[in-house]
Amino acid sequence: MANELRPFPRLHYLVAVDTDGIVRARRRHQALDALEFERDRETALLEQIDEVLTELDGPRIDAEAFARMEADDAELVRETLDPTSVTPEPDSLELEGESPAESARLRREEQEAERLRLRELVAECRRCQKALESYIQALDG
Repeated sequence: MANELRPFPRLHYLVAVDTDGIVRARRRHQALDALEFERDRETALLEQIDEVLTELDGPRIDAEAFARMEADDAELVRETLDPTSVTPEPDSLELEGESPAESARLRREEQEAERLRLRELVAECRRCQKALESYIQALDG
């Protein structure tokens, strides 16, 4: 039978497989993925730092700008930037058992501590990125 189906002949690998090259390429890919993750993480942490700084100094910056504006315009901007905000009563800013000044000081200390914590995480991300970049260069030989 001329059209008879024949199984594929056994393939014999005559060429040696470059296992080191395969592993090196896979590790490079993994390192690049990790590097991209660390870069994205750094970006997110820097955004969080910006948010903390805005919480810390936003009211002061706003007050300075609003003082130079017409009252109606200042109120419109205030509502636009934070439509859920209602000017809080001074008593509502107090932590239980604390004076308003003490409450504000404690909140500022907490925000400063958070900013420092985030800065440390950014530094950790950057160290990791540097190490991953060094590793990739070492793989590339």
